[in-house]
Amino acid sequence: MNTKVDLPTSKNLVFPIIQVLQSASIPLTKSEIDNALKSNLKLSEAQILIPHDKSRAEYQYRSAWALTYGKKSGYLENLSRNQWVISVKGKQVVRESDVIL
Repeated sequence: MNTKVDLPTSKNLVFPIIQVLQSASIPLTKSEIDNALKSNLKLSEAQILIPHDKSRAEYQYRSAWALTYGKKSGYLENLSRNQWVISVKGKQVVRESDVIL
């Protein structure tokens, strides 16, 4: 049985979100980011269905907080309501991670 412990923490989702936005050529909505995370992180159906509350799944709740953390850290920008892009600082993090890998 999958539990909330089986999911990445919000803080551990920041870099995967940066990567999603780096590969996008246009601003993405939260829903589009969530769909990309499901695929990129290879979340199982059971993980996707772990509820947070009646309105959303736990991974969606955590990705919302990851967007907040990424924005406060300067890695992400919220151009307008529900339109997310990677910032210059976020692009620098991706470049530095490519060098390390």
